[in-house]
Order: sequence, then structure tokens, then C-alpha cells
Amino acid sequence: MRIPATEWLRAGWRLIRLPLIPIVLYLALRPVLAALSERHGFGSPDSMSLGYLAVAATLMALRIVLLVIVPAYLTYRVVAYAVTRLLRRSDSQNQSEASDQSPDPIRANNSNQQQ
Repeated sequence: MRIPATEWLRAGWRLIRLPLIPIVLYLALRPVLAALSERHGFGSPDSMSLGYLAVAATLMALRIVLLVIVPAYLTYRVVAYAVTRLLRRSDSQNQSEASDQSPDPIRANNSNQQQ
């Protein structure tokens, strides 16, 4: 049996952890707000309770996070990944071109110094 690649799993978890936590919290608090609004929501005879206001404010903050911060974070990750790939690709091409010109780095340095 193979040992799982824990470093790879940790890197993957780091990437999805930030978007996943607000999504799970939002999905968990949404039914709580629905249950509280039946008894303590707008227009109820008991008036609004502190718990209802706290859950409603938390859900509003989570909505803003899900609509603004999570897409910005995911866009940043995609752009950073693309730029890194492009820089690595151009760097590897430059190294292969340099190795094609002179396979011996000592000779390449001597020829550059003589010019």
C-alpha cells in the first residue's frame, strides 16, 4: 500500500480552504436564520431577538465574502499560477538556448570575457 503524498494533499487543502470555510458556514447558518426568522424575525409578535440579529449580520458578512473576496482570491490564484508557468517556461527556453550555443559553461564565460 502506498503512503499518501501528504505534502501534495496539504498544498491542495491550502488552496481550497479559504473558499470552502465561508461556503460551509453560510450553508450551515442559512437554516438557522430561517428557523429564527419564523419566531423572532421581522413582523413577529415577540420582536427581533439578539440571536436573530447576530445570525443575520453574520450571514450578510458571509454573503459579501462569498461575492467579493472569494472570487478575488480565486482570480489571484489563477493569475499567479499562469504567470509562474509562463516565467518557468520562458526560463527553461532561455536555458536550453544557452546550452545549445555552448555546452561548456567555462568556454561560454571565456568567450564572453574576450569580447
